[in-house]
Amino acid sequence: MKFKQNETRYILLVMGIMVTAASLFACENDSIQQADRNQPGESAMNVNQEVGEVDSPDGFKVDVLAPHAPFTDELAAQFRLTFAGTGGEAIENNFDDASTMIIAEVNWEESGSTSGWHMHPGIALVSMVDGEIEVTWDRDCEPRTYSAGDGWLDPGDIHNATSVSNGAKAYVTFLGIPDGEPATVWVEPADCDQAE
Repeated sequence: MKFKQNETRYILLVMGIMVTAASLFACENDSIQQADRNQPGESAMNVNQEVGEVDSPDGFKVDVLAPHAPFTDELAAQFRLTFAGTGGEAIENNFDDASTMIIAEVNWEESGSTSGWHMHPGIALVSMVDGEIEVTWDRDCEPRTYSAGDGWLDPGDIHNATSVSNGAKAYVTFLGIPDGEPATVWVEPADCDQAE
């Protein structure tokens, strides 16, 4: 689907609607270092650059369009995710507090550009605008492909997203990011080569 002049407004409207049903994944991971939150227009690529053996992005850029914004009302919700075609067990996230969001534009420059292994301290609702990416979560090391026009949910697991087309673009609504923390935290690469 090709969007024209009002691309950003349309995506923000769609994401706003999704947020009303949204929820927060309360994620604690002692091994993950936190950094200052991104400001509008800043790239999230520098988060955790001083931390040791974390992965890093390559040809990947995240620009914050709308910084950390708390909802004025209390918001709690539940997400249940079952990956298509797997028949696997549903991933359930119950959120007592889903009251914050950040909206960002994510770009992969070319085929092979990668986000690097990372996670989010909440969940992410993703709307693919252009191109095609392959996402692998550390929970099962199974690559899944998402293309322009697809929406997908990141339940807060460690994952890597690589462009399989000549570049890709998505809009992301991050939910439940604690105030003062970044939306994206890079971590050590998952050992998915052994899982194959």
